[in-house]
Amino acid sequence: MAQRIIIPSLLAALFIVIFSLHTLNRHFSFNSHAFDLGIHTQATYLYSQGLTPFSTLKHMLILADHFGLILLLISPLYKLFPDASTLLILQAIFVALSCIPIYAIAQDRLKNTLVSFLIALSYLTSQGIISAVNFDFHLATISVLPLSLILYFWYFKKWRMYWIILALSLTFKEDIPIFILGLGLFQIIKREIKLGLLTVIFALVSVYIIKFQIMPFLWAGASSAYLSASILPINQPLDLILLILTRPSIFTDQLFNSPIKMQTVDELYRSFDFLPVLSILSWLTVFPSLFLRFSSTYIQTWTNNFHHSANLIPFLAVSSIFALSKFNIPLRPVIILFIFFLFTGGLAPNGLVWGVIKNPIQDISHLQYIQKSLQTISSSASVSAQSPIIPHLANREQIFFFPEVFGAEYIVLDSSLSSYPMNPDSLKERIATFKKSNYWKIKLEDRSLIIFQRR
Repeated sequence: MAQRIIIPSLLAALFIVIFSLHTLNRHFSFNSHAFDLGIHTQATYLYSQGLTPFSTLKHMLILADHFGLILLLISPLYKLFPDASTLLILQAIFVALSCIPIYAIAQDRLKNTLVSFLIALSYLTSQGIISAVNFDFHLATISVLPLSLILYFWYFKKWRMYWIILALSLTFKEDIPIFILGLGLFQIIKREIKLGLLTVIFALVSVYIIKFQIMPFLWAGASSAYLSASILPINQPLDLILLILTRPSIFTDQLFNSPIKMQTVDELYRSFDFLPVLSILSWLTVFPSLFLRFSSTYIQTWTNNFHHSANLIPFLAVSSIFALSKFNIPLRPVIILFIFFLFTGGLAPNGLVWGVIKNPIQDISHLQYIQKSLQTISSSASVSAQSPIIPHLANREQIFFFPEVFGAEYIVLDSSLSSYPMNPDSLKERIATFKKSNYWKIKLEDRSLIIFQRR
């Protein structure tokens, strides 16, 4: 019992430090961005002030974009520590702690401390987790904690906590019911009929209430927001079900029709020695999510970049545990493969983990002029700023993603930082235009940073 707690707790503590240092270094060196750290920072700030969570970066109520009531629940803590770095540290804690339930399941099922440790380590250094942590903050990333706890309480038959965490998980993101539905179907296959049916019903009711009632009430297009980007011939969610029933080959057509998609599947499964392929759990939970992503016209959702794959990893990890147990696979070659894939993947010498260990705190003294300059802007003023600057100024009711200006009182630009979505030359041209404008005056200029104030 002590090993089930001590070993993964030490591992989690180590990765809380590693993930926190990495994301804080990115943030304070102005490599974090408006999408999505700036969006979630503004939303959490508005919740903490008792204000309507209307995102001026997305131009909509934030709950209509992603159903993340968890931001409301953590807003009291944010009120005590009102800074984007609070969200980054909380994310590091959520992600790192999620390895503890995974380790506990592995230790109980496999009775092997080394394999359990390697699975937990592979989990924390998998492509899905590392890419998500490297991409600022997102609800999908922090959702790995409730998802791993759902699997833990189900596996150890702690039913009261199972249903509590199941309900709490709905506050993290609107796609959580997809995974709950897959788990329910798996439970039915495992002959846990009553539990499985209740879990499936819970998932379907949750989807109906959140996706088809609450979110459309907040924004008319929420129920079909992503259907317009689908490659498939569908106009409403029910069309998807009909398409799957009439053309089941649509699954394989969309899952395996691109080298990018195949690379994504390879990267996800390689972290766990491809063992999840042998478990029905992964087919019922991971592949439905991948199918929805792969049938989108947004190519970025086909990859493991950003945050898209984080919430798949708990199911892949547990699926690998079930596969090892069910098929009595010899552990020695499994251990060798885990170590090989670790040091050619998440623990590669040029990767995130060793990068932080070798250089835990980056020198950002050359950027302090930006932080000092930003402090001259009133917290009640409306601002338009570049993407890397927005997370540092998001504690306000109105902040806009430049080149959107609208009624902003200030424009904050720095030609030395990322100019996305503009190219660097276009940004410099816009700065030159504002300098000549009769509507704007220069409030402050320091090196490459310039703050314009509306006349």
